[in-house]
Amino acid sequence: MGCRPVEYLEQLGWLDGDVWCAHCVHLSDADIARFGETGTGVAHCPSSNLRLGAGVAPVRALLDASVRVGLGVDGSASNERGDLFLEVKQALLVARGRGGPEALTAREALRLGTRGSAAVLKRDDLGSLEPGKSADLAVWRLDGLELAGADDPVAGLVLSGPHRVERLVVAGEDIVREGRLVRADEAEIAQEHRAACAEKFSG
Repeated sequence: MGCRPVEYLEQLGWLDGDVWCAHCVHLSDADIARFGETGTGVAHCPSSNLRLGAGVAPVRALLDASVRVGLGVDGSASNERGDLFLEVKQALLVARGRGGPEALTAREALRLGTRGSAAVLKRDDLGSLEPGKSADLAVWRLDGLELAGADDPVAGLVLSGPHRVERLVVAGEDIVREGRLVRADEAEIAQEHRAACAEKFSG
């Protein structure tokens, strides 16, 4: 085609405010600028990219260019977990690994997983705790050993994760309470999963 992927997307009319692209680990400065100019969003999937050795998205440069950046976990084939909060930590670490200790703060990383992800999806009904928005809420304990002595609870929570969620509310209904699923038996799910895997790989 004789052009870069982002240039090809633009030829197709696929750079716009209602579009987001996943991964984006090999963007040029011109690509980043076009994303910012066109309002195209980016779903950053740091754990998947690290597992596959695919590269690291230039998140600081994207944010500085006013690009909408959120977080994704990608699929189980390239991640093994669907833990969005772990991606907050990974996003922080890879940004600092790429650009130094000032590249991203713990709060900026947390924002990628909340307001940032909502912005990528063009969802103004979620991403923050405000009247009229979706009643989705995750709560983690701060009184465990891993956070003992943490001066900044946000940085402590992000950097010492992953943590098991203490309570999870989705659309106003409890999904996890006191660290356990409300509507399902975790041991039963794990047993079924082991049996399915054993059957798949036995033949």
